[in-house]
Amino acid sequence: MQLAHQAAFSLGALEVRPPTCEIVSPTGREVVQPRVMQVLVALVRAEGAVVSRDDLIERCWGGRVVGDDAITLVMMKLRRLASRNEAAFVVETIPRVGYRLTVNGRGLSQAPAAPPAPNAVEPPIAGVAAARPRLVVLEFTHQPGDEEQAWFAEALADELTAGLSKSPLLAVMPRQALVMSDVVGHPPGAICARLGVDYVLDGKVRSLGGAVRVSVDLIQGSDETSAWSAKYDRPMTDLFSMLNEITTSIIGTVEPAVLEREETRAMRMPEHSLEFWRLFVRGRRHFWRSTASDVRKAESLLEQALLLEPDDVSALSILAHCKLFEVWVGTSEDPTAAVAEAHRIALKAVSVGGSDAFAHYTLGVVLSMQGRQAAATAEQRRALELNPYLAAASGEMGRLLAFEGDSEGAIAYSERAIAASPNDPHSWLWFRSKAIARFIAGDHDNAARDAADACARGPERFPLHFLLAACYSAGGRMGEARNALEDGERLARSRAGPGRSNETGYPLEALKIGHPFAHDEHLDLLINSLQKAGWQGV
Repeated sequence: MQLAHQAAFSLGALEVRPPTCEIVSPTGREVVQPRVMQVLVALVRAEGAVVSRDDLIERCWGGRVVGDDAITLVMMKLRRLASRNEAAFVVETIPRVGYRLTVNGRGLSQAPAAPPAPNAVEPPIAGVAAARPRLVVLEFTHQPGDEEQAWFAEALADELTAGLSKSPLLAVMPRQALVMSDVVGHPPGAICARLGVDYVLDGKVRSLGGAVRVSVDLIQGSDETSAWSAKYDRPMTDLFSMLNEITTSIIGTVEPAVLEREETRAMRMPEHSLEFWRLFVRGRRHFWRSTASDVRKAESLLEQALLLEPDDVSALSILAHCKLFEVWVGTSEDPTAAVAEAHRIALKAVSVGGSDAFAHYTLGVVLSMQGRQAAATAEQRRALELNPYLAAASGEMGRLLAFEGDSEGAIAYSERAIAASPNDPHSWLWFRSKAIARFIAGDHDNAARDAADACARGPERFPLHFLLAACYSAGGRMGEARNALEDGERLARSRAGPGRSNETGYPLEALKIGHPFAHDEHLDLLINSLQKAGWQGV
């Protein structure tokens, strides 16, 4: 199909211009890939009739042999195009027959579209404060002539752009803006300058026998240094599973890598020059360190930042977590008041950022601290609807399910979080959830392994050592249980300071707050296992 010979036409509220691969809607202009436009034209010209896969291959691929994945990826792109434009059309799959495109359940008229507006200008990235780091996902390069590899590379760049765009802390350039920019062959610094971004995410896709290697590099434009890079080698068996796995892993790593660079830069700024963004990233940096002194510094910096931008959703959300810190570690003098204050802040975050996934995740955490487990689970489901790549929400779902007694679900969500963000500062919490899930399921050896992994990632968090002691004790490994309990007690006493019980640094009430089991027998199992190891908390 020669797109240059195809006349423009209307598709609901859309104007489709095949020669330039443009889709014009009432809100803007989008450029699609030529193959996507060819398939769209073929479906539209059928006027509501079913078009077989063989017909599509003949018309759009010139009869070349292509895998089923190539056509499926195009249909996925067309459906996303429709969803971005208020369901302007529907692409139906007719099992074992082919595909049909309809508008409002009917066939299509092909009235000519209005001529393009002269001197059309690409809209800027909207709705993001200028201080947010700006990023563009470049086209992933691939070996020429390999159709399947080309579609995988294109789908990967699309998925990364869509996923990273869900972060409220990044400004991500849309794909259609990149298509219209002449950046091919230019160095990263020149690309950043031309596109007005701070970072580029570049990558390559290569076939290695029956496997695929994806190489990714996150480059800061100002000095053309690599902020992060990785390689992924996967067997080419299930293209969609591989796409999802690699995309999830990259998205879970890129945001922290960018923000770490931004935090380091902010730390170099003199105190008197700090404005909201610099205050925010410094506060966030201290929060992730998660020591008592760091969390207090984070609170101060975030509160200063909120004086400048009182409705910033990200700052509100992290401040709410800061208010919970002493409750989590069992050193709060008034846990009820601390949770109530965190609830107030989290509610404000959701009220001003109803579509912010991290805000819903935060509110869910607070609700769980109030014993409102059903509402907490609903908030995490909402967070994952808004951003399926948010590792924190997957991890929190794992924690909630562990305490509900759903060991299988808890392990699945926890492992999903770990896979999405393996170096996350809070990954200790996800290993803890796995350990708890396996502990109550009676898998004590693997529970101890997960608890030990949690301790390795959060060695200063004394409740983890108590959990490890319980897992060892339940498995009959009493020597290791007593050693873990001694480590936990030493850390707990150093955190608690003077005036605490002489019997234990981790009293029963604090343990109950940190382990909100839905079933009393699971709490009893934990308590009895700790008592066998020598715990004096009861």
